[in-house]
Amino acid sequence: MLYYLVKYLGKPGFRVNFKKIFLHYQEAIPDNKPVILAVNHPTAFLDPVLLGVYLKRPTHFIVRGDIFKGKLILAALAGLKMLPIFRFRDGYANLKNNQATMDTVYKKLQDKHCVMVLAEGETKHEKRLRSIQKGTARMAFGAIEAYGEMDILVIPVGVNYTDSHAFRSFCMIEVGKAIPLSEFMPVYAENPRKAINHLTQRIQKDLRKLVIHIENEEDDQWVNRVLEIKRNDFKHTVFPLKSGDNTLWKSEFERVERMNSFTEEQKNKVQAALEKYDQQLKKYALEDEGVARANAFNLLNTLFLLLGFVPFIVGYILNILPLWFAENTAKKKVKKIEFYSSVRFGAGLVGYPIYWLLFFLIALITGLFSNNYWGLYLVLAMPFFGFFALIYGDIYLRWNRARKFASLPGDAKEQLYESRKRLLNYI
Repeated sequence: MLYYLVKYLGKPGFRVNFKKIFLHYQEAIPDNKPVILAVNHPTAFLDPVLLGVYLKRPTHFIVRGDIFKGKLILAALAGLKMLPIFRFRDGYANLKNNQATMDTVYKKLQDKHCVMVLAEGETKHEKRLRSIQKGTARMAFGAIEAYGEMDILVIPVGVNYTDSHAFRSFCMIEVGKAIPLSEFMPVYAENPRKAINHLTQRIQKDLRKLVIHIENEEDDQWVNRVLEIKRNDFKHTVFPLKSGDNTLWKSEFERVERMNSFTEEQKNKVQAALEKYDQQLKKYALEDEGVARANAFNLLNTLFLLLGFVPFIVGYILNILPLWFAENTAKKKVKKIEFYSSVRFGAGLVGYPIYWLLFFLIALITGLFSNNYWGLYLVLAMPFFGFFALIYGDIYLRWNRARKFASLPGDAKEQLYESRKRLLNYI
């Protein structure tokens, strides 16, 4: 019950959190076979929740065992189809509990369920695939040992964010091609350890094709900034909020691969061009989006902003408190950036329904006593006004940045265009 409640509430929650979610399948996830989803792990809890919400198949999740404390939490996590796995850092006594989890997983696979594993074994806020742990492969072969031969598929899934902790960013999910466990069974029969290594290496290889991966950590800052600038050329529609298009992912994946291969001389040229361009933007107090989307300062957008101002104010006033609560909770509670977006999303997912229900009850009681139900109608429309306010805000930011750029003299515009063009030509 709780799983499907979160699945239902999660969609509007993610539509608020992200400008757009791109979910692209290279191969469909079958409904009638045992499946292990091997997923990378750039955020604490957002990755499994995203997949749980948007994948059609009900999915069980292997998550860190140290959060399984207290009867209420245990009941809630069980209701969310989450199963604990303990690490050495959680203590030797807890490690013994892993066998019970594995037995449950083996039975789920025997019953042709779908199980998700965060295959890197830890989370880190970066555009990089870390080493895949052997636990995924051990789990797959362990199910065979427990129940005999079955047609298990290991499916790699790459979860990519333009900026995982930023509000109103993009999410790009790439579902890869299935890896049949049967391919590795002849090797497993002869040498189980070798088969586990081979499958782990295959998962690493296939996931690497799905995850945007900056090779060197020291390149993170300038590569991410270049991606941000190039991303401003990407045009997308507001609707649908979830799309199967992978154009943005493909563009960013290919550019990062190209920059990974750069020599030090090439990197220095890009960084010099980037520094010059950013200095010019700072000089004129501009954002790159204003240069890239200069045509956003137009009559149509201006009319939309004028005509939509009143419903924007209504949506903003009615919905700002739960958004503030979610953001403030993350700022106060989170010490590691990997947990920021997860805590903000979770606080919003819990806080907004309570906030809305409170307003609904007040409006309902007021309506019953006054025989005037306009307040109730307004409360029912609150989420729609709120979403309109988000879209309005996105369009306003783009319009205002383009307006600032439009106010510059012609020679300044030409200098910015030229610097931007020179920078992007390098990549």
